[in-house]
Amino acid sequence: MIEILAPCGGEDSLPAALNSGADAVYLGVTSFSARRNAKNFDIDALARAVRECHISGVKVYVTMNTLVFDDELTALAATAAGIEKAGADGVIVQDLGAARVIRGAAPSLRLHASTQMTVTSAAGAEFARRHGFSRVVLAREMSFGEIERVVKNVDIETEVFVHGALCVCVSGQCLMSAMYGGRSGNRGLCAQPCRLDFSYGDRHSVLSLKDLSVIEHLKELDAAGVTSAKIEGRMKRPEYVAAAVTACRNVLDGKKPDIGTLRAVFSRSGFTGSYYDGTLRNMQGTRTKDDVEAMSGALAELKKLYDKPYKRHTFDVCVALKAGQPVSARVTCEGNEIFCVTETVPEIAVNRPITAEEIAARLAKTGGTVYELGKADIDPGSGLMLSASAVNALRRDILARLDEMFLQAHRTDSRSV
Repeated sequence: MIEILAPCGGEDSLPAALNSGADAVYLGVTSFSARRNAKNFDIDALARAVRECHISGVKVYVTMNTLVFDDELTALAATAAGIEKAGADGVIVQDLGAARVIRGAAPSLRLHASTQMTVTSAAGAEFARRHGFSRVVLAREMSFGEIERVVKNVDIETEVFVHGALCVCVSGQCLMSAMYGGRSGNRGLCAQPCRLDFSYGDRHSVLSLKDLSVIEHLKELDAAGVTSAKIEGRMKRPEYVAAAVTACRNVLDGKKPDIGTLRAVFSRSGFTGSYYDGTLRNMQGTRTKDDVEAMSGALAELKKLYDKPYKRHTFDVCVALKAGQPVSARVTCEGNEIFCVTETVPEIAVNRPITAEEIAARLAKTGGTVYELGKADIDPGSGLMLSASAVNALRRDILARLDEMFLQAHRTDSRSV
C-alpha cells in the first residue's frame, strides 16, 4: 500500500506523526535543510528519532535539499556521514553536486530527488535514476495523467505531494524571497513574499495560492503505483501533522476523511486540486481571520488524535508454568519467533493459585508502546503462584526483545536495498 509520509519540523511533531499512523517521516538536521527556521534535529536527536521510528517499522528521510557552495562541501560530507551513522533511511537532495558528495561520504544512504529538481516527466525521472537516485519527488504542478506516465515508464520510486502549501512559482526555481529581502528559498530561508497582497486590477493577493489537497484521491494514486503520499508542513504544528496523517489513514482504510477538520487546522480559504485534475481554476487563496479562528477552536480536539501510540505490531505468547523451573515464554510476531527465559521460579501457592486469565491480563498491559497482545496460550500449572511483579518483568522483557527484533530486521532490510 502507498506510504503515508509525514513532516516533522522538530521533536514535538514526531509523536503526532507516529501515533497517527504515518509509515515514514521526513525531517531536517541543523544544516543543509530547506526549512532552516524549523526546529530541526541535531545528530543525537536524529539517532533517537530513527530508533523510535524503526521500532515501529517507520522510515526516516532527512532533507539535505539546499543548494550547496564549494566552501561547504567538507561540512556537507561530515553531515551526511553523521546522518548515515544515525541510521536514517535516505536523504532528499536538490543539488546534483551535493548528491555526488553525499554518495561518497555516506554510500549506504538512499538518494531521493527533491521536488526542487523540478522533475515533471518520465525523461526527468529516468535522468534521476541513471544518476543514482532511488526515488523522485515529483513536482507539485503535475496532473494525475502526468504522474501516471512517469510511474508506468520509469523503474524508480515516486513520491507525490497530497496535502499542504503550494508555491505560485515552481519549487526550487523561485528567487522572489532572495530578491526582496536577501532570504533565499533555495538556502532554506524563504520569507514567502508571494503571500503579500499583490493586486491586479480589482483582484487581490494574486500570487497567493490555496493549499493543495488531494487526499481523497489516495487510492487512485495507490492503484497507479505511486510509492509515497507526501504531506507538506515542516513549519506546521503537531496538530496539523496528526490531522493530515489521520485523514490519509482513513482514506486507505476505506473511511471518509474529515476535510472539515483539515481545513480548520490550516487552510488558505480552502483547498485546491487544480493541478492534479488539470483544470487550473479557483486556485487563489489567503489566510483569513475566519481561518485563524477555526484553527483556535480545533486544536484541543486534535491533540486527542495522537495522545496514544498507534498499535503497529500484534504478538502471540505461549507461557507454561512448571514447578521448580524458571518461567519462560515463546513469542511470535509477524512471522518471527523469540524466546524469553526469566530467573523467576513459580512458588507453591499458599492460598489461591494464579490463573491463566490473570497472567494474560498483565501481559496485555502494553500501554505506551506500539505492541498489542493477540493470542495468549497460558498454562498456569497446578497449584502455582507467580507474583504480579514477576509477570510484569516478563512483559517488559518481551517488549524489549521485540524492540530489538524490529531494529535488527530494519538494519538487515536496509543492507539489502
